Amino acid sequence: MTDKTQKDIAEKALGMKNANAPSQDHLDHQEKTAGDGPISERNKHEPVSGALDAEGQRPVLERSRKVR
Repeated sequence: MTDKTQKDIAEKALGMKNANAPSQDHLDHQEKTAGDGPISERNKHEPVSGALDAEGQRPVLERSRKVR
């Protein structure tokens, strides 16, 4: 049995994780806003969403069982 330290095991695991990790292109689109507070304008890379249209709002209201 070889004497491996926790650091050796962690470095090996990190290497395996990075080798098998999928590309994370979405991280390139993130904007650094820590300390700036909330952003008032919409994200330029945000997909179009119909969640608040008539088709999406009604099922949400029915699930919540509340009338708005």
